[in-house]
Amino acid sequence: MELGKTIRRLVESWPSDQRVAIVGTGHLSLELGGPRQFGPHGPDPEFDRKAVGWIASGDLDSALAEVSLDSLWEPGNATHGFMDFMLMMGVAGENAKADYADSLDLFHTMEAYFTWYPNGVDA
Repeated sequence: MELGKTIRRLVESWPSDQRVAIVGTGHLSLELGGPRQFGPHGPDPEFDRKAVGWIASGDLDSALAEVSLDSLWEPGNATHGFMDFMLMMGVAGENAKADYADSLDLFHTMEAYFTWYPNGVDA
């Protein structure tokens, strides 16, 4: 989160009128090589549902209350990639709701997509 805030400050203080896009990637619950890898949905649909809600609504406090590097092993052995979404929440700004949020429950994982525009305006 703090790294995301720092990235935002750096971009905002850049003395240029050029536009900047910040692109990130992450994932929700994910199991690689374990028994839940090829289940009918992601390894932890409840975590995925909550995570999409936290990110879409900008609810970092709830995410931080429930997530730590240690706890991210429970929803899947590769779920630590969720931290990338938290970084992007920091870039988006304090309590910034996503201007676009969508998710797809696929065969073995849930895909999620989020977009934030500066000042909430589609640029």
